[in-house]
Amino acid sequence: MNPGRNIHRSSLRYDPTRHSTFNAQSRRTGSALKGQVWELNVECFRRGLGEKLSSSAPRAKLVALALVLALTGGYARADLAAFELCSPKNGDHFAVDRPLLFWQSSVGAGHYEVSIDDTNLGTVPAAPTPVMSFAASSPLPPGTHHWSVKAVSPFGGDLVSSNFTFTVESPANWPAWAIGPFVRYGRNPILEPQTPGWENWNVYNPGVIYDHGRFIMLYRGQEKSTKSRIGYAESLDGVSFLPSPVPVIDATMPYETRYGCEDARVVKYQDRFYAFYTGNQNETSGEICLCEAVSSNAINWQKLGIKEEATKNGAIVRDPQGVPVKIHGKFVMYTGNSSLGVCYSDDLINWGLVHWIDPQFPAGWIAPYEPCVAVTGYSSEHPDNIVLFIAGTLNGKDRWFYAISEMLFSKSDVTKKVDQLDDCIMQPRETYESGTFPNCLWMNSILLYHGQWWMHYGAGDRNVGLATAPLK
Repeated sequence: MNPGRNIHRSSLRYDPTRHSTFNAQSRRTGSALKGQVWELNVECFRRGLGEKLSSSAPRAKLVALALVLALTGGYARADLAAFELCSPKNGDHFAVDRPLLFWQSSVGAGHYEVSIDDTNLGTVPAAPTPVMSFAASSPLPPGTHHWSVKAVSPFGGDLVSSNFTFTVESPANWPAWAIGPFVRYGRNPILEPQTPGWENWNVYNPGVIYDHGRFIMLYRGQEKSTKSRIGYAESLDGVSFLPSPVPVIDATMPYETRYGCEDARVVKYQDRFYAFYTGNQNETSGEICLCEAVSSNAINWQKLGIKEEATKNGAIVRDPQGVPVKIHGKFVMYTGNSSLGVCYSDDLINWGLVHWIDPQFPAGWIAPYEPCVAVTGYSSEHPDNIVLFIAGTLNGKDRWFYAISEMLFSKSDVTKKVDQLDDCIMQPRETYESGTFPNCLWMNSILLYHGQWWMHYGAGDRNVGLATAPLK
C-alpha cells in the first residue's frame, strides 16, 4: 500500500505562487478577463468533468455549460479579449505538412476561423480551455506559409490575431511504418520546476493518457537531491496542466528510498489505472528494479512492489489511445536499461521472467539506450505493426546525450525486430532541452488525439515539452 497520501481531485488547487505555467499564460494574454475565465474553467474542471457530475450528463453538455457561463457571466457582449498564437512558433521550420496549430482562447468568442495563406481552412467552436487547436486536413506544399486566427463573437464583432509564419521542409525519407516526424509546441516547456515546492529542481519524463475528457499526466519531480517522486497533473487541452500540490506516488518503501520513484508509464484498462516506475532493490542498493502501482482514479495509488529486478522501463504494448492490448492472449511489456527484453502477463499485475533480445543496432550506434513506449493498431494496412520508441545516445556520439528513435516489431513475433530507423526522428535542439543533462530527450508516452500524435516528453531531465505529428 501507499501509506502517504489520500488526495481528492477537488484538492488540486491552482497556486499562482507555485505554478508559473498558468501565470505565464495570463501574462502572455495581457487580459484580466482571460484570467477570470481561466479561473472559471479551473473551477468547472475541479468540480466534475468526470467524477462529481452525473455520468449520464454528456461531456458535450458540460463543455457547453461552462462556455455559456463564460460568455454570460458578465461577458455577454461583443467585446473580445486580445489573444495570441502559440504554435508553431513564429519562424519555425519542420518536415510536417499538416501541423497542429495552437492559439490562446479569447474571452467572448463563439468560434474561431483559421486561415493559412489567407485561405479559411475551417471553423473551430469555442471551448472553455486556455488553448485551442486545429489541424488542416490537406497537406501543405513545401515552402513558407503564414497563418492567423479570427475570433468571432456570437453577439457580433470579431478580432484577428497577428500573423505567424512557418516553413514546411521537404520530408525526410522515413519509412511508411514510422510515427512522425514531430513539431514542437511553440511555447514549450509546458511544465517547469516550481519554487517553492517538492519539484523545485526538475519536472520531467511524463506519462500521459486521455481519459473521460481530460489529459492525465504522471510526471517525475525532484528537489535538489537525487530522490524522485511522481506527481499528478490534468489538462483539458493537453497543454495547460494543473499539477497537484504534493506527490501522488511518494518514495515511502524500502525499494524506493535511495533514488525514489522515477519515470512512470501510465495505462488504463477496464476502469483501473496501472503505473510502472523505476525503483531500487533496497535502501542501500544501486541496483534498479521495475515497480508497479494501481489506482481507481490515478491519484490514490496502491503499491504492488517490485515486478522485475535488474531492469527498468515498463513499455506496455498499447493501442493509439493508450489502452493495453493482448497479443496471443497475453499483455506484452518491453523493458531494459541499455538492454532490451520482453515479458508477459495475463492480468497486468503478475509478470513472467524477462526474455532478452539482441536489438541488432546499426554499426556505430552506442549505449546508453532504453525502451520508451510501444504502440500498435495505428495502421489499418499493417495491423500487426508494433512501433517501439527508444531513447539514448544511439547514433549521436558527441552530438547529444539522448535522442528518440523507433524500432518496428510485429504481433506475429514480438521478440523479432522487423526494421528500425537509421536516424533519430527527434533530436535535441532547443535550449530548454538541456538541463540536468545537456541535449537530452526522453518520452514515456504517446497517444493519438483528434488525428494527431501527442508526445509529451522530458526535456533535459528538467522540463516537460510537447510535440505533435499527424497520423499518416
